Amino acid sequence: MECVFGLVGNGFAIVAADTSAVHSILLHKNKEDKIMVLDSHKLVAASGEPGDRVQFTEYVQKNVSLYQFRNGLPLTTAAAANFTRGELATALRKNPYSVNILMAGYDKEAGASLYYIDYIATLHKVDKGAFGYGSYFSLSTMDRHYRSDMSVEEAIELVDKCILEIRSRLVIAPPNFVIKIVDKNGAREYDWRITTVDA
Repeated sequence: MECVFGLVGNGFAIVAADTSAVHSILLHKNKEDKIMVLDSHKLVAASGEPGDRVQFTEYVQKNVSLYQFRNGLPLTTAAAANFTRGELATALRKNPYSVNILMAGYDKEAGASLYYIDYIATLHKVDKGAFGYGSYFSLSTMDRHYRSDMSVEEAIELVDKCILEIRSRLVIAPPNFVIKIVDKNGAREYDWRITTVDA
């Protein structure tokens, strides 16, 4: 019952993800961070099979770092998204990854952006996006309340509305969420929304 969603505001992008590590009917842990800091100004929120999700996001992270090390320049968010899409497309014909990605980033020239990349290597630049069962509720909530000129406080309020809808309407709703933000000051963790603590 994974839930990953994000949106772009006025000079920033926010992504949120549930933190449940689930297999079949078992909940293994409540603090699995599914949002990776790709570099100083990029975030990757991923959903999918746990092994594929971890391995593929780490692979992308290391290759983005390698590019910066070799060339002395970081990839733009658009370039990182296109690299990720290319790797998913190549794997699709060999050994496909079951992973869906929202990539958020901030570039000096382009500003904040959000890219939607699914497991069959579809790439779209979006203002708001979501994956998982929670997307049914978060997308409709964002359709109703989203504005492109939102402040950070307004965007966090919208994220909280999405989390509330997911928790109240999804049959097996994830209890905990992590929220991360990227803007001109870099990528960082913003907050957690916790209702259940691991024993």
